[in-house]
Amino acid sequence: MSEKGASWGAWSVAFVWFTTHFGGGFASGRQIVEFFAQFGWYAVFTPIISVAIISAVLYFAWSFAVKHKTYDYLTWSSGYFKPLGKALTFFFEIVIEVMYIIILLLATGIALATGGTLVSEILPNVSYSACTVALAVLIFVLTIWGAETVRRAAASMAILIIAGMLVIYLTSLYNNFPKLAAAVSAMPSPADKGGFGEALWQSVKYAGLQCAVVGAYIAVADALKTQDDVKKTTLVGFVLNAGMLMLAMTGVFAFYPEINAERMPIIYVTLHGGGGEPVLLVVSLIILLAVVSTGVGMVYGGARRVSNWWKKKTGTGESRAVDVIAPAVYILVAWCLSTFGLIGLIAQGYGWVGILSTPLVVIPILLMGFVHRRHS
Repeated sequence: MSEKGASWGAWSVAFVWFTTHFGGGFASGRQIVEFFAQFGWYAVFTPIISVAIISAVLYFAWSFAVKHKTYDYLTWSSGYFKPLGKALTFFFEIVIEVMYIIILLLATGIALATGGTLVSEILPNVSYSACTVALAVLIFVLTIWGAETVRRAAASMAILIIAGMLVIYLTSLYNNFPKLAAAVSAMPSPADKGGFGEALWQSVKYAGLQCAVVGAYIAVADALKTQDDVKKTTLVGFVLNAGMLMLAMTGVFAFYPEINAERMPIIYVTLHGGGGEPVLLVVSLIILLAVVSTGVGMVYGGARRVSNWWKKKTGTGESRAVDVIAPAVYILVAWCLSTFGLIGLIAQGYGWVGILSTPLVVIPILLMGFVHRRHS
């Protein structure tokens, strides 16, 4: 593989990581409030802790996937936990499977809910349901064309998202820096939020939430050919995700604490941060791109798992019908979840996924990662 091709592979997987991470909850700003900003000045550093944990988990996951050519999460988990024996390996296969399906449906449902909420707020004549259906169809179309389409779509959307985020939040920070400085210097740490311990736990939960979708990242890891590619992807992904998460958090935090009650904080930031109505078009584009990018990455990971299972079960090779039916079913169920609304799904659903994923996904992957490195 040429140096140029290897470099593109590393960047493309990093872009999938970013666009899958940058979902509806992130784009709307609601997820940032729930896990970081509401805890006051601790949010200045807790996002970095979250991304560092995620980076470590993905590094170990990609390293094993590349070494053993395991690009669906069942095959990967079967090999990754094999040193623990049959019983524990089976247990973690089930855990990875169940956690992934839950977060796939939840994250895609939140993505659709975010898009529907956005359009219904900005364009009252467009119904929430019509928007979610249109987004679901677009996610389905992009998903069924395979890993390379997913990676290329992620790269294109990532560039547009990053550019839009820089415009919105840098403009807001420039116009509202005194407010941000005052919020930080006042060190607002609400006593009723549990102090540093709770803020730290929320950052760990956020990492757990993101790591529950490890299967989505494994599914596109076939673009990484060497361990150097894995290291490059992890480094690029850390800088990209941590940088944009911190930018968004500081942009939101400039309006602390009034931002805590906003259903779509990014719209509040735009309207009060100096951008005004015209920049709402940029915000709308960013959120819709985030909705599609997360849905595509999540659904493709699940569909690849089903496709590989079908090939092994039947011995018939590729099945176009399975490649179409699997994502269609996932998207249909996610669409049904989107009817529950945005804030409830993020606050309750994401919180519980983070709690369960930390001991069942994050810690086991990290511990086994060190075991594999010691025996490599």
